[in-house]
Amino acid sequence: MFNTAVKILYRSLIELTNHRLSSYLIKGFCESKISKPVIPLFSKHFRLNWDDVDGSAADYGSLSELFIRQINLERRPVSKEAHAVVSPVDGVVQTVGTINPNQTFTVKGKDYSFAELTGCKSADHQYNGGYFIVLYLSPRHYHRFHSPISCRYQKLAELGNRSYPVNQLGLKYGRDVLSKNYRFVYELNGGTRNVLMIPVGAMNINSIVQTSTRDELEIGEELGYFSFGSTVILIFEKDAFQPSANLTEGQEVQVGELIGYEEKKEELV
Repeated sequence: MFNTAVKILYRSLIELTNHRLSSYLIKGFCESKISKPVIPLFSKHFRLNWDDVDGSAADYGSLSELFIRQINLERRPVSKEAHAVVSPVDGVVQTVGTINPNQTFTVKGKDYSFAELTGCKSADHQYNGGYFIVLYLSPRHYHRFHSPISCRYQKLAELGNRSYPVNQLGLKYGRDVLSKNYRFVYELNGGTRNVLMIPVGAMNINSIVQTSTRDELEIGEELGYFSFGSTVILIFEKDAFQPSANLTEGQEVQVGELIGYEEKKEELV
């Protein structure tokens, strides 16, 4: 009964603040020079890591500039292990699991429809039984996303029109957050296997920007950025990915860090 009441209250409050006008006002403030004095407080409150940034808080003219800050990637060496799959973001592992036989995947005790999330309507696809990983970027994290493998890629879809929170409370009490929020669906082709990478926008500012202008990416190369906290979902074909032994829920990961291994088709028995 208590959890139900909390869920109803949470959803009601989010619905009240999740409208076009409020989103427009928040986005306008973040992009304005008026937000510059907030940067030191924001940095202190969210404990931003400046070790990998060339510069300081004083170098940014607005919160939006801070959100999309660059980092010195030379301080984030990409894993060189054979068949490595690396984290595309700085963030926290929310969930690691497999796509269920009934075309759903479970995140924080809630079932999501694979078809609704991806726009792929086929009931028979190569991702059935495959691993998925949900990576959450809080406001304090570096907001750019990179390729987890070397690949050719294409954007399959641009979906959703909501901007609900994608933190633990949002995933626990929100209504179909991952399949309602604004998102891109990318297909990454590593040669013999495909990976779906889905950047999902969050809380009031639905801004996902693709920065890559080529159709090929090296492992760890930047693909785009978010303008606020967000989530990236990776979905692997069945028998095509093996998570690293230490990939667990709640783990902090960084761009280029090993999260598992590709299993090539020719290597399968």
